[in-house]
Amino acid sequence: MKIVTSDNRDKRDALHVTRKPLTVLRSYTLTLFFLLSPFSFLLSAFAQSSPIVILHTNDTHSQLESYNDKDFGDVGGVVRRNTFIQETRSQYPNTIVVDAGDFSQGTPYYNLFKGVPEIEMMNTMGYDVVALGNHEFDNGSKHLAKRLKLADFKIVCANYQFKNKQLAKFVKPYSVIYMGDKKIGFFGLLCDMKRLIMPNYYQETTFLSPVATAQKMVEILKNKEQCDLIICLSHLGFEAEFAGDISDINLAEKVSGIDFIIGGHTHKLLEEPVIVNNTKILQTRKNGGFMGRIVVRE
Repeated sequence: MKIVTSDNRDKRDALHVTRKPLTVLRSYTLTLFFLLSPFSFLLSAFAQSSPIVILHTNDTHSQLESYNDKDFGDVGGVVRRNTFIQETRSQYPNTIVVDAGDFSQGTPYYNLFKGVPEIEMMNTMGYDVVALGNHEFDNGSKHLAKRLKLADFKIVCANYQFKNKQLAKFVKPYSVIYMGDKKIGFFGLLCDMKRLIMPNYYQETTFLSPVATAQKMVEILKNKEQCDLIICLSHLGFEAEFAGDISDINLAEKVSGIDFIIGGHTHKLLEEPVIVNNTKILQTRKNGGFMGRIVVRE
């Protein structure tokens, strides 16, 4: 299967990048929200009468309005994102929308309303599974638990134990979504927060090894849940931020069986997947200017 570049749209709406063939069975697209879409490309998988589409974001950082990007001009905003999501769902009913964390913090919306509008907007857009990022803890574990109570989507984080019972109630290690006769398994990983936020904000949590946790999740999702596709929503970072940290690259090197790592934290723009140990690593910069699209079809 080849990665195909979408090149039949007006060049004002799309940036076109030469893609090389990959011997893989999946399909990927990257979309930048100018007028609505900028550049995209595909990869494909198992037989399915109606393709399964997975839309993904990361590090949207409370950016609810459009903003001026130094490289791309006026981009982003939840209105554009929602339009793209709904248009995709109308074309592909089997669409899943996910986020790799840090949907909180970064604009006055968060400072004034403490993260509530972000969750309400994600509910409206129809997110299905969302990972936690370190900035979700900026007002502490107790406040985070109150906000997550508002979420209509599943929240995943497998490599932390939560002493706060309310937080433990809303955050689960993994989530399985059924699409026809196919099962898509998602699990979440979060970086070590000890060098990122004040200890009292995450005092009711215990950090666990991302590698050991991922190995456990693959075992569960593959053998117990019998998933057809295993996806890690990672807030570890594409590359290690501090010495000794585990990054998405390290994770893919050390853990087999993960089909995709949808990453965040380091705000990396990957215009096509980085493939390590047969795992495709993806990340879509920050602030909701981009949205990735994985198309799974025959």
